[in-house]
Amino acid sequence: MERKITTLRDVCLQKVHFHFSVKDLGKAAVLNLPSDLLKDLLPYMDPVQLDQLQPDLEVKGISTFSAWMKMYQELAADRKQVAGRKQQRTFDTSQEVKVEVMRRLFAQCLRDSSINLDSWFYMSLSQFLSTAVKYVNHVALSSDTEPDVDLKAGDPLLASLEKTVESLTLKWTGSNTSRELAGLLSFLVHRFLDHGVVKHVSLYSPYSNFFSWLFTERGHLYRPAMDRNNIDNLTSSFAIYGESLDQYCDENGPNVKRCRMANNELFSWHRCIDSYPGCVTPCPGLKIQSLVVTECIWEHVKDIIKILPTFDSLTNLTLQTQFGYSLPIWVIEDMAEALVSLSSRPRRSLRRVSIRTLQCGDVLCDLLQAYRELKELDVGVTRVITQDSRNKQKELEGEFQLEQLSITLDMTTQDADFLLTTLRACPHLLSLHVSGMRLPTGHSQKELLNTLAESNVDLASLNLYNLNLSDCMEEIIKMLSVCKLEELHLADCRLLEFAADKAASLRQLVDALKTLPSLRKLNLSHNRLAKHVHELAQLFSGPACSSLEYLHVGANFIQPADLLVFAETLSSHPPPRRLTLDLATNPGDRDADTWKAALDKLRPFCHLLTNEWDSRNVMADFISVM
Repeated sequence: MERKITTLRDVCLQKVHFHFSVKDLGKAAVLNLPSDLLKDLLPYMDPVQLDQLQPDLEVKGISTFSAWMKMYQELAADRKQVAGRKQQRTFDTSQEVKVEVMRRLFAQCLRDSSINLDSWFYMSLSQFLSTAVKYVNHVALSSDTEPDVDLKAGDPLLASLEKTVESLTLKWTGSNTSRELAGLLSFLVHRFLDHGVVKHVSLYSPYSNFFSWLFTERGHLYRPAMDRNNIDNLTSSFAIYGESLDQYCDENGPNVKRCRMANNELFSWHRCIDSYPGCVTPCPGLKIQSLVVTECIWEHVKDIIKILPTFDSLTNLTLQTQFGYSLPIWVIEDMAEALVSLSSRPRRSLRRVSIRTLQCGDVLCDLLQAYRELKELDVGVTRVITQDSRNKQKELEGEFQLEQLSITLDMTTQDADFLLTTLRACPHLLSLHVSGMRLPTGHSQKELLNTLAESNVDLASLNLYNLNLSDCMEEIIKMLSVCKLEELHLADCRLLEFAADKAASLRQLVDALKTLPSLRKLNLSHNRLAKHVHELAQLFSGPACSSLEYLHVGANFIQPADLLVFAETLSSHPPPRRLTLDLATNPGDRDADTWKAALDKLRPFCHLLTNEWDSRNVMADFISVM
């Protein structure tokens, strides 16, 4: 970010920036400069100054977008060097890119207070933090890294963060975490969760006792004045510690309790007001709405099951297991029991559950049956059990309110009965994603498609990935005739593999798609369309023209000559609105000139998505079947 001052004009602009920074020059004086000078001054502005000037500059018709974007690109370039990332985000407004710059810089300063802010000349760390904090809604805390910014009770910066941070990530991995760091992070977790406005929590820890501390042992045990009967009811909660409740009670109710996690040097936290400076009043309860647990093991789930029956604020629960580790069936059955208890509470909020990975397909029936108000369910299944271990196929009673279902299977299934049973019981389904369901030889996915046509006519989004639909064109067309799809994804579904006349089969699909006025997004990638891709251009021909806005035909081994035919056909009847066309991972390098000519023909009415794919590196046996 260093800038060489080479001209008198540069020297003058740098001096304006200097005097503005040290308060010798007021904001009004800077804004009184001519507009062309203000535009030239923008590259010299630091984030604090740009934030301060942006509203007035926009009134003058001067955009700060390029200045913010330059900062973002420099930050993204540094991250790319560290993480090897290639893509950068795109932004539509100055405000969007400003918020991203502020958040990234703040996160860097939180981890490393020695970050070089001199690249913006005279901006101080405290000045930046006090400005950026209002844009920060996420904080990550790790046992591997001690925050370099001093956050203490009563500190204005911490007080501001407590008002803005809605998302908290906790990563607890270090077995060598010092007592000082453990105490500091314990305090910060307490302030953000109990005093702040955090609604979304993402957790990673290989230690099950960390979850115990977070959910059941961390909060204050403060209670208002109680009679003896109410005190007796609390005794059981102390029994697990082998302690008497009486020593913590007085005439005003139980005092705060000092509790350490037994025999564990890493987790030496207290749960009392004395341990958290600044806590002079009872702390509010948890307000967590979204909980994501990454690399989850069954011990973690046990802790979650304990609190789930009273977790009224929770709307989204996501459990991601590590290395394909499957949660045992009995753990999910215990979770189903906890969901039954939660469903009886009048203020329950849970609407979405995501669990990867399950050992059995029909446990999703258990989850639906346990909590009938569930709106979204996302599961991964590693094994379908249809024999004695699960007795017979489960039946679902009545209708369910499920609107979104995503299921990923990682094995060959003997049948899809558990999925079909679920689909028939969920007539209000709006979105369905099924991935990797491979049936044995001689079985077909026709029943799945027929079930959708009969039971799920309200579907707006259908995503079938890596399913063999080579003998299902008739069923696909039937399903399209009754559903009101806005998005259709049939990626890697071998659509034309066994068609006697591939072009005619694709035309049948096109004719059916044209009868769907609601369709906006179509994904036919990885389907070996090759030279038949030009048939898709007929989507926009004739009086029943498709309103499609996005078409993905990537990875279909479309040769440059094939794309040119598609482009010429499409140019004779272009789409009514600009079409986003994804052509990634096709062998355009086989004839670069023809490929470029095809792209040039498409650009007037298409937004093109391509990549630099070297087709010479693809496996020969893959090419041979295209």
